[in-house]
Amino acid sequence: MAAVHRAEDITDPLQRCLHYPSLPGAHWHDDTTLAYCRLRNQHSLSSADIAKLLAQGKAGEVDKTFQGYLDAQLHDPSQPGVFDAAFYAAGFNDYDANTRKIVDQWKQQAPESAFALIASGMQYLDAAQQARGTGWSNDLTDSQVQGMNDQLALARKDLERAVSLLPTATQAYRSMIYASALTGDDVAMYEAAGAGLKVDPANYGIRNQMMNQAQPRWGSMFGGEAEQKREAAKRVARNPLLRMVTSLPAVYSATCDCGRTKIEYVQKVLPAADNNVSYLSLNELTKVTYDEDPRLTIELYSESLRFHPTDADVLRWRAQLMMKLGDAKGALESVMQVARRFPDNNDAALALANIYNQTGHVKEAEDTYEAILQRDPDHQKAMAWLGDLYNHAGHQPEKAKALADRLISGHPDNPDGYIVRACYLMDHDLPGRYETIHYFIDHFGDRPEFHSQVAEMRSYLAKHPEKIGQE
Repeated sequence: MAAVHRAEDITDPLQRCLHYPSLPGAHWHDDTTLAYCRLRNQHSLSSADIAKLLAQGKAGEVDKTFQGYLDAQLHDPSQPGVFDAAFYAAGFNDYDANTRKIVDQWKQQAPESAFALIASGMQYLDAAQQARGTGWSNDLTDSQVQGMNDQLALARKDLERAVSLLPTATQAYRSMIYASALTGDDVAMYEAAGAGLKVDPANYGIRNQMMNQAQPRWGSMFGGEAEQKREAAKRVARNPLLRMVTSLPAVYSATCDCGRTKIEYVQKVLPAADNNVSYLSLNELTKVTYDEDPRLTIELYSESLRFHPTDADVLRWRAQLMMKLGDAKGALESVMQVARRFPDNNDAALALANIYNQTGHVKEAEDTYEAILQRDPDHQKAMAWLGDLYNHAGHQPEKAKALADRLISGHPDNPDGYIVRACYLMDHDLPGRYETIHYFIDHFGDRPEFHSQVAEMRSYLAKHPEKIGQE
């Protein structure tokens, strides 16, 4: 087949994934690419699909679908990883209050469902990671450790019950390995890995998690990286996805905090990206190159989009780099193309709304955010970004207030609502600003992703000193 150089010229997602140009010199093996593309393009139930079925009392239908994924993964060589991937496609690996409600409803309707228990355990596991934060163990506060352990206890309970009900449920073992690693329980970690590999020795998810723990910075578990690379390589014929596991040591070397200069890290990126890496690994590599080599970063993002074309964050950051290099028109058009191909995809629409906002198309941005909220009235990111638009470019603080109130009322654990509220209160020196500022700093101020917001709030406090009894 002749090479195709424009993703928008291909309408079939699998064909686009296979034939869209790769990085210069990249040598993905055909069987790996085919397996990866099939995995990425497999239609799985979304959280919205599951919520709709549960609203109709059809938990049994959800279970039947997940059982089908498991049967395919275990018995169809052309679908390696389809069961494990379904939990990620539904977003169970990312904790939020709305997803937690969906999972709880699933558990209530089907208390003996191993699949619901796995989804629940994954939610608790990510909640534990969020409670812990991203710092080194020695830097954690007592409250962080306690918060993590509380969530991990819930995760372990659900995951252990899941495998007692359905011992072939491989995704549970992968989550159990990571849960054990968070607490340093090596015995439980090895037991979970052994039980999972007994079910499927060539399981991509389990081997991937074992390789992660095999890094020197985590104690070189499971014999270390070299041993895990050998074990994965021996089983590539059974599961081509394992080539992505064998490539992980090079990714780790390019992204580890090993005291090298920035240029030394960047020099390691292209060789690491050049051979069978997942889109998540590609995105990790962009963290090394983003400030140092924008053009290479755009190439890495483009490669990532072959496999996950609607990733809102990748679309957004790729467009920002294109604008940085002076191609604002191309940045906007590239996101518009994706949004046109996936007209009902909220992630693509969110990326489009954001680039509209950044390029000064305020009305188009507002309309696009509103379209998302028409499809999903509880879409938290759309509410937050639309609130930000109203606070700034849109100059409609009363609408920002309404969105902030809606976000906080429905999702009190989501920091975005408090950011939107704090902005319109500070901009207009309104009552309630000090209370909101202190609440945000006290509850979310230690999270690194909110460094700039906290700095802005502290600056406001310095310029507008709080008087006793003032609010």
